Amino acid sequence: MDFKKIILIIVLFLVLFLSLLYFLKQNDSNTSSKNSLSPEEQMVSDRISPLGNGEGFWDEAISPFREDKTKPYLELLEDLKSGKVNFVWEVWALRRKCKPDFTPDQCNATILAYIDAEYDSPDREKVKDLFISYFRYEEEYRKWEQPTDLNFVELYEKIKAKRREILSDKAELIFGMEESQVSFLEGTNNFLKQTTNLSADLRVKQFEDFKKKTYGNYYDSLVSREDKFDHYQMEMSLRDKEYASIADPKEKEKYLFKIESKYFGKEKAEALANERKKETKLWESVSTYESKEKEFLRENANLSAVDKEKKLKELRIQILGSEEEADAYIRRKNIEEASK
Repeated sequence: MDFKKIILIIVLFLVLFLSLLYFLKQNDSNTSSKNSLSPEEQMVSDRISPLGNGEGFWDEAISPFREDKTKPYLELLEDLKSGKVNFVWEVWALRRKCKPDFTPDQCNATILAYIDAEYDSPDREKVKDLFISYFRYEEEYRKWEQPTDLNFVELYEKIKAKRREILSDKAELIFGMEESQVSFLEGTNNFLKQTTNLSADLRVKQFEDFKKKTYGNYYDSLVSREDKFDHYQMEMSLRDKEYASIADPKEKEKYLFKIESKYFGKEKAEALANERKKETKLWESVSTYESKEKEFLRENANLSAVDKEKKLKELRIQILGSEEEADAYIRRKNIEEASK
């Protein structure tokens, strides 16, 4: 969990600077397409969590700039406050609509012209002010020499202060959701340590309370973007002690089924249970075969290599159930040997 937390925080830290990347490449990007990402950018984009997948921001963001109808300023304001709209996503999405040979200033001007065309006063001026303020923030941020002797938490506090210095109360609208997520990630490790001796049910409840308190107004929007499997994994990690203490395999299976039904529904939970049964049966068969294989080789040391392999193949098919499973077993063993 500690490692996962560190990775997520590093990813978030990198995400802070993705929106500036377009501007940092001013002289180099005029002839390159803004629809393509470097491997480093793509790696970061692919791992944004739980804000969602970084690819195709325009398609995924709940944009105030849909083709059919623009979002009134007051509605946009509420969506920003609740996290329903991620402002930075919208900027990235709109910039991807700019022509590949546009300079950053031209692209910004196009976005502002779009707002001029789509909005009426007084919404026009208010929406434009948000974007102009953000563009100014990017410009000032680029000039800022960041301290190099701080850890992530200390540096992030400096970044938050810089945002408020430049953007004032708009910093909360633009970056509040991201900042609440970083606070949650920072606090999660402490929560796990402090609650390690609580009962599993109480630990799960308190974790959700901690999450709601930390995310605040953004809770519903952030949770709605999270993957169900991530929720499931988190709850199982909170229940790890209780689950590990169950000795009876049947009781363990009942425990898993209950949690999986909660997140994936009864039908999917049954399918997962059946897969585990198949896997257990397979590995029991593999264990039986490997025991028989050792016995056979010990008792038939003088057989030729060809005869040995012929007899072992027959034994594999007999115990593992089919020639396909027997061949699959050999492939797995070959891969294991090669990896050593």
